[in-house]
Amino acid sequence: MKKLFIIVFVVFFIILLVGVFYFQKSKTKMSEVQKVNFITKDGVTIVANYYPNKEAKFAGILIHMRPKTKESFDDLAQFLQKHGYALLAIDLRGHGESIESIKGKLDYNKFSEAEEKESIKDIEAASLFLEKEGYTKDKQFLIGASIGANLSFQFLSENTEISAAVLLSPGLNYRGVVLENFKKEGIGSKVFVISALDDEPAYVAGRTLKSWYPDLNYLELPQGGHGTNLFNTYPDLYEKMLIWLREKLVI
Repeated sequence: MKKLFIIVFVVFFIILLVGVFYFQKSKTKMSEVQKVNFITKDGVTIVANYYPNKEAKFAGILIHMRPKTKESFDDLAQFLQKHGYALLAIDLRGHGESIESIKGKLDYNKFSEAEEKESIKDIEAASLFLEKEGYTKDKQFLIGASIGANLSFQFLSENTEISAAVLLSPGLNYRGVVLENFKKEGIGSKVFVISALDDEPAYVAGRTLKSWYPDLNYLELPQGGHGTNLFNTYPDLYEKMLIWLREKLVI
């Protein structure tokens, strides 16, 4: 009887260890992040964090605000990865690790507005990277903060196959990226704008976008500041964005 008890205990212990091993393996796999890089058509090397998900049907490009970097989206990327999406968080040219180009080192602090507007090529290159990963443009979405929001709106306007775009604190004109220049019919239903009342340029832009597109989803918050800083005050924004993305990203 004692021998049987020992055998049962050992078998149970082995099963428990195997279960823990596979749980940890699954958890690690789900939170996997890869450092990748690709080159824009004007010769800038863009460095990005790629959060793959083999089960994902859609992939998002995350575009940070000034002066932040790709890491400012790390928590959101892991959250969305865990809920079924692949994500690519890029360092825009001159930011973070994206400082190499055929013209030499880049520093966004020294950019003219004309140079800043060339950042749209960074998103083009990111989109091509995702296409090579198997996500055609109609299987891609965008999440941008501040100037990243404006660039996202521009990219959506110029690539209407893109499925959705979340704009955190857009502005009417950030460093020469003017929203009105990319006003296009028929894209409002693909846009979710989030801004706060203590960030005047952003809520003015948000209300302007809503006036252009009545079908646009607009969330105006009482406070919280600018761009990804909103997450500090409203951690539930992750869930709100996820719910909206699930409504829009349907196969």
